[in-house]
Amino acid sequence: MIQWFYRFVKGWLKIELYGKDVTRFLNLCSKHGIDFWDLACIDSEHVSCCISLGSIYNLRPFLRKTKVRMRIILRKGMPFLMFRYRKRKIFFAILAAMLVFTTILSTRIWRIEIIGNTSIGEETLLSYLRKHDISYGTQKESIDNDAMELSLRQDFDPIIWASVYEEGTKLVVCVQEKIASDRIEPEETTGYTDLVAKQDAVVSSIITRNGVPLVKAKDKVKAGDILVCARQEILDDNGEVKEYFYQNADADVIGKVTYDYEDWIPQTRILSKSTGRTHTRYCVRMLNRQVITPDLYAAFSDSESIEDMQQLCLMENFYLPVYVGKITEYEQEKEKETISMKAAKDIAIKNLDQFLDNLEENGVSIIDKNVMIEKIDKKYHVYGKIRACEDITKTAPTEMKTISKEPEEKQDEVQTSREGNNE
Repeated sequence: MIQWFYRFVKGWLKIELYGKDVTRFLNLCSKHGIDFWDLACIDSEHVSCCISLGSIYNLRPFLRKTKVRMRIILRKGMPFLMFRYRKRKIFFAILAAMLVFTTILSTRIWRIEIIGNTSIGEETLLSYLRKHDISYGTQKESIDNDAMELSLRQDFDPIIWASVYEEGTKLVVCVQEKIASDRIEPEETTGYTDLVAKQDAVVSSIITRNGVPLVKAKDKVKAGDILVCARQEILDDNGEVKEYFYQNADADVIGKVTYDYEDWIPQTRILSKSTGRTHTRYCVRMLNRQVITPDLYAAFSDSESIEDMQQLCLMENFYLPVYVGKITEYEQEKEKETISMKAAKDIAIKNLDQFLDNLEENGVSIIDKNVMIEKIDKKYHVYGKIRACEDITKTAPTEMKTISKEPEEKQDEVQTSREGNNE
């Protein structure tokens, strides 16, 4: 594309060569740095090719030497275009202004593309770039790609690799995130931790790997009760506590819990329906300015607008701060609808299923549900209880205890005094 533009500005011609020494003529031109392209051999003494306008004057000595004849069959490029329209100076002034304007725009960023983000939203990354003075219209020279890549890796923990580079007037931010683990990592603590109940429940099963279990199946527990203790007592021969052994408690404790469910559904609701009538207007947006074609029809009393805008792109990655598109308005008609008991039950079932799906996504197994609906004034009241099984544990710092050595010291003093009396 760049080579074509360069040839267009310089001007070029398509020529035909006749003679017995066409091959020798081409070799002489190649030896003296004269380039040809789109070379086509019509027969042994007839060749067609393209050549730049500046090189055409250097062919005369070689044409005379080899007695080859030349005929120009096509002229293309800016010099010929300017000669043809030499009396239309305003046209060329506008064309020159457009070229200068396009050259200035090519030094800035007019599109930002983010690739590879999953857990981090695109708007979050765009806001982060704006804090580092990178946005639409930023000079390319002011962007330090290496520093930006390092900042992304340091400030966003999920990002393990980042690449920032420019393509034309487009800035590409490519990131790679960590693979999410199926198991949530435990919170970092400074000491040993117990497993306590995070809510009221009835223990269904318990499997202990580390620690001392303090509950068993069918026991009722309340929120905050210790289920598995990290402190283990080591007894001496007299059955007294000699010392304490500590290790982080680790167990699977499944309990039966009860969730209170409640929902309110209004008896009346307002629905918006499309009438099928539309108004379309076209607009051009450049930087912070926007031009919209006038509305030739009466405005709708209630409508919904949808914009379909596309950014102007001259080449593959040469984007400009110009958006062209249309705005379509759809007429809406509002209707007041009274919800019957049957319709309210359908809505209640839909909301309940969504609530149960959210519980199951968090690892909760539904055992039973008992939900009722009744009409109160101008609303439907949905209420009930849901029984489920889930992991009821959470970590909590364990209480550290120490063994007092005062009784042993007193016993040693008494024994020493007795030995002195015996002597």
